[in-house]
Amino acid sequence: MSTELITAVRNRNTAAAERLLSAGASPDARENVSGLTALMIAAGQADAPTVRALIGAGADVLTAEPRAGATALHKACQGGSLDVVRALVEAGAFVDAVAPTTGHTALMDALWYKYPDIAAYLLDQGTSLKVYTHYGFSLEEHFQYELNVNTFGKDKLLEAERHLKDRRAGDDAAIARQELMAATAEGDTERVRKLLDDGAEVDERYPNVGGFNDSHTPLLVASRDGHGEIVRLLLAAGADVNAVEPTFGAVPLHKAVYNGHADITADLVRQDGIDLDFVGATNGYSPLHDSLWHGYEECSRTLVEAGARLDHVAHDGKTPLDLAVEVFGDGHALTTLIRDRAAQ
Repeated sequence: MSTELITAVRNRNTAAAERLLSAGASPDARENVSGLTALMIAAGQADAPTVRALIGAGADVLTAEPRAGATALHKACQGGSLDVVRALVEAGAFVDAVAPTTGHTALMDALWYKYPDIAAYLLDQGTSLKVYTHYGFSLEEHFQYELNVNTFGKDKLLEAERHLKDRRAGDDAAIARQELMAATAEGDTERVRKLLDDGAEVDERYPNVGGFNDSHTPLLVASRDGHGEIVRLLLAAGADVNAVEPTFGAVPLHKAVYNGHADITADLVRQDGIDLDFVGATNGYSPLHDSLWHGYEECSRTLVEAGARLDHVAHDGKTPLDLAVEVFGDGHALTTLIRDRAAQ
C-alpha cells in the first residue's frame, strides 16, 4: 500500500490517498528513489488537500529526507502554497529547522523560490533572522546574492525584502518598548519596581533576534542572571513561574539552579503552582538534574526537600541519584539524602 499511496500523492489524487490511509497505509511512506515521504511530495507539489489528509492521518511533519536533510516545510516553501506552509506549522513543524547540507531554513527557501507571502507568514511566526548557510552566507548576504543573480521575478524578491525590513523594524520597536526587560537585564531593581507599579506587562516576551534573551520573559532572565530582588518583585506582580523559553525548553527554576542561585531557587520553590519537575526539551533534565550536574549542593538540597521527583530518567539515562554519585561521590551527604528519599 505504500507504493500505491506514493502514486496517489504523486498524481494529486487526494480521494485515493484518503482511501489508502483509511485502509491502513502508513502516512509516513517514503518514495524508494527519492526518499521523500508522502507528505514531502504533497507539500512540494503545493497540494493542500492531500497535505491535510496526511497530517490528519498522523504524518510526521518533523522528519527529514535522506539526501539534503530537508523537511516537509522546506519542500512547501519550494512548492509555494501558503496554505500548505500554514498547515505544517500548525501541525508542529519547526519554522527554523535547518537542512544539514545547505544550512537553509524555511525562510531562506521561501526567499530563494520567490514566495513573499510565505516569507511574510514565517516572519510573523518569529522565524530567526540571524541564520547562516553552510556555504558561508548570512541571511542578508544570501538575499543580496539572489537579487544579483536573478533576472526574473525581482519584483517578488523586492516585496520579500520589504517584509524583512518590516520585521526588523518591528523587532527594534519591541526592544525599545520593553523597558521592563531592559531594566531586568541591567539589574536595575528600582526601575523594575517603578515599571511594575506603573502597570508594565510582567510576562512580555523578548523578540527573536538571535540573542541570549530571545523569547524570554523578565522572570526567566532575572532567574538566570541572579537578580534575586527583581525575581521577588516579578513574582509579587504575578509573573508566570512556569514560563518556558523555547531554545532549551527551560523554566525559571532551570535557569536559577543551572547558575547556582540558591536564594532564587528557594524563592521559586515556594510559589503556588510551581512545577518542580518540568523537563527540559534539550536533554530531558529536570531542575534537580541541572543543579546536580553543575555541582550546586544548596540548590539540589532545596529541590529535594521541596519534594522534587527522584525517579525521573533523563535522555542520557541518568536519574538524580546517578548524577549525585557522579558529581559529589557515593558517600556524600547529599547523595545519601537522595538515596534515602528515593527508597521511601
